[in-house]
Amino acid sequence: MNYWQFRRQLYQQALKQWLESLTQVSTGIVALFPMALYALLLLPLLALGVLADKDSQGESFLYTLWGYLLLAYCWIAMQKEALAAADYTLYDRSLPVPVWQRGATELGLLLYAANVFVIGPAAVLVAMVYGHFAELVGGELWVSVTQLYPVSGLLVLTLYYCQSAMGRVKPWLSLGLLPLVAMPWAALMHSPWLCLLALAVAILIERTVRLPAPSIAGLPQGFWRLFLQHDLNQTKPTLLRAVVVLLLLVIGAAFVRQVDVTAKAPASLFLAFVLGVVAATKLLELQKLRERYTCYIASLPKGRYQVTLQAMSYCLIFSLPYVALIVLFNLFGLLQRALFTVTYVTTQAGILVRPGYYLVFPLLTGVLIIAISLLV
Repeated sequence: MNYWQFRRQLYQQALKQWLESLTQVSTGIVALFPMALYALLLLPLLALGVLADKDSQGESFLYTLWGYLLLAYCWIAMQKEALAAADYTLYDRSLPVPVWQRGATELGLLLYAANVFVIGPAAVLVAMVYGHFAELVGGELWVSVTQLYPVSGLLVLTLYYCQSAMGRVKPWLSLGLLPLVAMPWAALMHSPWLCLLALAVAILIERTVRLPAPSIAGLPQGFWRLFLQHDLNQTKPTLLRAVVVLLLLVIGAAFVRQVDVTAKAPASLFLAFVLGVVAATKLLELQKLRERYTCYIASLPKGRYQVTLQAMSYCLIFSLPYVALIVLFNLFGLLQRALFTVTYVTTQAGILVRPGYYLVFPLLTGVLIIAISLLV
């Protein structure tokens, strides 16, 4: 077994364990979307049709590019420990492997993990270069550049964010603040090159300006501190939940703005229902945390009702950023917001009353509300 085979086997073993643990801690998302993790990997292939077209509208290009790069970054970031063989670091460093071979192996593993995100645009780029080979040879370079720059920029940005996910620089501006701030003016972007240029400038800024490390000093004590410390130690479920919410909003924004007026209301209602379930199932994680510390919690001078109330209030505060994003995307009317709220409440009620069948509560309520809205 050579060094590449050794590292690949470690990665595959760690990836299998990670997927199993992620499925267990993210029960709510997996229950709602049984094939969620695998379906996420098919989204980049669907997005290439928009991202490789130089005539794509700036608004649709912005939303699609944002979702594509965000998913690529988070997919690698959640596998960071597996790619770095964190559980075998000391043994790995003791091996007599040349620096160049170690670096080449780590690069190969990174490309191996990001396969669909990199292979897709690379294959499209090769096909387009082959199709425009006559223009490249014939001297019509500018014509070829205008055809190739969207997919070329996508490939470069994907490689950058995959590499950045393994480092310490967080894309707080390019994948966070910039797309959110640019949303009101997205319709004014008439060309993809404006989106690519804005991302390049944002990357330069975020590599220069570093964010301070988060601290929980001064925050409330008790169960809130326990819940918050759990989220800081177990970041993958929180990251997965945030990615699912953002992707649902990004895909929903691109879909709702392009479908017929008669289809917008049902699509928005379904999106509101799904977002309500995803936000509410945070309570499942806290219930599992309570089960882990059952004896300790039982020894405290707190009743079961008080602990449940604090867990629900923590979930509500935890969901406020999602609510802010929903308001910012401006996809929902009064009926959709009401359905989101009712779904959130009934889902948590189901988790507390019948944890094994909690989805029955929001499903029945959601079907009833949607049926009434369609009849009225």
